[in-house]
Parts: sequence; C-alpha cells; structure tokens
Amino acid sequence: MSHNNFAQLNMMELIEKAEAATFNLTAYNSTRHTTDTARAFFISADGLAITNAALFQKADTVIISGHKNRNLFLSRVIAIHPMANLAMIQVSGFRSREDNFLSPARQPFDAPGEVMTFPHESDQNNSLNIAEIKKIIHPFSIGRSALLSIDCSHASKGAPIINTSGLFVGILHYMPSAHQPVMLPVYLINDHQWTSVNQTWGHFKINPRKMELTDPHCTEALLLQGWEKWIESARYFTMAFKMVPENARLYALRCISRHQYGNRIGAEEDFSYSLELDENCGLAYYGRAIYHIKNRQNQQAVEDLMTCLQKEENLASGFVLLGQLQNLNNEVRKAHASYSYAIELDTLLGEGWYERGRLVMQHASNHDPALEDLTTASRLNPYLPGVYTLIGNIKFKRSDYLEAITEFNRALRMDPRDDHALMNRGMAYFNTGLKERACEDWENAGKLGNTQAFRLISKHCSQLKRGTFSSNGFR
Repeated sequence: MSHNNFAQLNMMELIEKAEAATFNLTAYNSTRHTTDTARAFFISADGLAITNAALFQKADTVIISGHKNRNLFLSRVIAIHPMANLAMIQVSGFRSREDNFLSPARQPFDAPGEVMTFPHESDQNNSLNIAEIKKIIHPFSIGRSALLSIDCSHASKGAPIINTSGLFVGILHYMPSAHQPVMLPVYLINDHQWTSVNQTWGHFKINPRKMELTDPHCTEALLLQGWEKWIESARYFTMAFKMVPENARLYALRCISRHQYGNRIGAEEDFSYSLELDENCGLAYYGRAIYHIKNRQNQQAVEDLMTCLQKEENLASGFVLLGQLQNLNNEVRKAHASYSYAIELDTLLGEGWYERGRLVMQHASNHDPALEDLTTASRLNPYLPGVYTLIGNIKFKRSDYLEAITEFNRALRMDPRDDHALMNRGMAYFNTGLKERACEDWENAGKLGNTQAFRLISKHCSQLKRGTFSSNGFR
C-alpha cells in the first residue's frame, strides 16, 4: 500500500471514530414539546461527554439519539462552563470496549485552513461538511477561536471539529445574532472556568441556578466583542444581566465595548458600578484605558493599565496593550518585556508575537528573532495586518527573493489592497529578472495610492512599455 493510500485510510478511520463518538441531544419541556437540539460527543471511556449548555435551559426531559448504542441516557450534569456555554455531562449505558471517545489535540488548530465538522443531520448539506477558517478572534475568557464558513444552524452547536490530520481541535458553536458558526478552542475542556454541578438530571433540572448557569447571552457577547462588533456585544451583555445582575466582570466587559463605540457616559457608569460591586475588578480599568487611548491620553492609559494588571495578573491582552503604549513612548525595553510576558501568559495570542516581532524588526540589527516571532504570529492569526508583508520584507533584505515573493503572495491573498506587499513583491520580481511582473505590481500599487510606485515605474518601466527590454535588462 502506498503512503498516500495509507494516509487516506488512516484519515477515514479517524473520521469514522469522530462520527461514532458524536450523538444528538433533544430537549423537551413538561408538555413534550421540543425546546432545543444540540450535538454532543464523548471525551472519556467512562461516558463523560461535552455539549452545549443552553440546551438545558427549558428542558424537562433530554433524549439521546443518533448513536449506534441505543441504550444511552443522560444521567448527570457534571459541570457548566458559563463563559463558553458548554456542559460536561455523564451518559449512562456507554460501553467502553465498543464505543468511541475523542481526546483533545495537543497542538492548536492551523490557520488559514480547513476543518471538518460533524453537524446535525438536518444541516448536512454535503457529504464532507468541510469548513474554511475565515477569521481568528481571541475573546476574553474563551481564547483563540475561529469564525467558520459553513452553512449550519443552531442544531449543530456542540459538535466536535477535527483538522485535516483527523485530530480533535475544536467545538462548534453557533452565534444566532449573526447566523455565524464559530470554532471554540478544544482546550476549554481542561481549563479552570468550569462551575461544578455534579447533580443527577432530575436534580439539575429543578436547580434554581440552572437558568443562570446555562444562559447563552454572555458567550454571545464575548464572541461578538472578540469579533469587534462593539454595539452588538454591549447589547448581549445587557441581556446577560437579566440572569446575573450583579456580576462586576460583565459590567467591566460592557464598559470596554461601550468605550469602543463611543458611548462614554454608559461606559463610565459601567466602570463605576463594576468597582462598586468588586473593587478588585481590574478589567474595569482596562475599559477606561481604551477611552484614554482613543483620546490620545497615553499616560493616563498607562496608569489605568498598570492598575488593571496589578489586579488581573494573567491578562495577556492587557500586557500587549501596555507594550504598545510603551513603544509609543520610546520605552523599547519595557515594551519588549511586556510583549514577552504576554506571550508567557498566553502562547496562542498572536498579537503578542506580532507586536514583539515588529518591535525587534524596527530596533534590532539581527532580524532572526523578529522572523521567528512573526512566523509564529502568522500561524496563530494569518489575518493580522500585514504580517506576511513583514515576513517578506525580512526575507527580501536577506536577498531571499523567491521566498520573499511567496510571503508577499500570501499577504496579497489576505488583502489584495496591500500596496506595500505589491511594491515589495515588485522589487523582488525586479531583482530576479521578472521585470514585466515588477512593473505590473508597481502599477497596481500606484492605483492604490502608493506614490513611490510612480517613481519606480518612471525609472524602470518606461522602456519596457516601448518594447526595448532585452534579456540583459533595461537599455
């Protein structure tokens, strides 16, 4: 058997395993009307499974279907992840020798790229269910997630997601506000934000905190905020307050969104009320720092961020923001230290690697560390502004023109209007003898408003247009 055939066979086995570990949950109210549907999947040999928590909000009875084992039933709710709206459940009837379960991948998902989902049968519009990663977001309390381009509905929320190697890398979530599928990170299964429940279904369904724990509005607000949909996220934080009216952290988060879209009065009210509820809520100061930055009050922003980070010691995005302000103040060493600490706190935060790489590229003569940082940033979030252009620039300066062209090609696939990528790809083409392509890139850069392009065209391309170019160069 060839290596390719073996790989294909192995991949089919991994897909079949993921399918066999996945099942449906349908919730019914006391009058036997369907209230919600979700997907779920096993994560251990003793019948532990993960699903969407909102499924349980109005449920009196929950029925399991869509699995080869017809003897499964929901026995316990073990824990709830309120920030990601996930539930960990215990399913009875699981046969450890015959039934499959999924183990989280150790490596994060790659981007850009494709992943495979296992949606509800009502959403299976094609046989492969392949989704493309179209944007990386990094919401508070959730972490590195991805917006997916696949047509599905809320019935598929809670489905597992595997990568092109067959590894379990994410959990499907559905944002009803934007009709947008999202891949949540698989490491949420093992993080510290779970709220222990450990009740039988019969006890949990009458738990007075059930509606609060399973409410989906906070998750929707966090994802919208990570997507920079500031007004919409503020609206969903407001909805979340109906269940948790005195949550200081949620007021601080809404403060951030309100400052971002210019609602200063509302943001200041949230800031004050957040600290009234919890004087140690550092995230409130993060929100006010956003206001100061927007008004170019950098020193006040630094002071608020320092207060924030004294109270929120693990807030990686706060250290990135602090580093950006320190860089603006020409405090290069401090900025480098802030970015490095942000990376230490969250190695999956692409902005930390990106900003440190840019800083080193700007201030150091040795660009090797910058190249390493920017390459890592591009793997974590290829949609960061100009990240491939920066990588290409470093390779261009090394005279690695063909590699530089590859990076500029990637940059232009991400943003066809990146005039710097066009300019520098043109320079790389010129230095490899592909002068017609160089002139074409410069012409396109000029159309986008890059004035330097016209000088290069005037100097190098006028003879080419008249047909006087020879294999030895311009005459």
